[in-house]
Amino acid sequence: MGLFYNQLATLVCAVFAAVLTFLWPMFVDYAEVFDLVFLLAVPIMWFLTAVCFVAQISADYAHGGHKPSKKPSKKSNKKLGKQVVYTADGRIAE
Repeated sequence: MGLFYNQLATLVCAVFAAVLTFLWPMFVDYAEVFDLVFLLAVPIMWFLTAVCFVAQISADYAHGGHKPSKKPSKKSNKKLGKQVVYTADGRIAE
């Protein structure tokens, strides 16, 4: 598993969304343009946080939780020494 169980992007988005949510009431009376910016940015960031969370859960489920294999993989010497060459018409050259 990666850092924070592969949820680092979700964590960064959530922290940024929380900071925007916290700052929104402070900037509402400052200028109308800030109200519009926060009105657009805060819901989008929370939606992006939810999408990152669901996407990472889906990726972990699809890939088996990123569990490393216990057996070391070894390639045979035959495959390492022999090259496959294709001709222009798609046939294998010998």
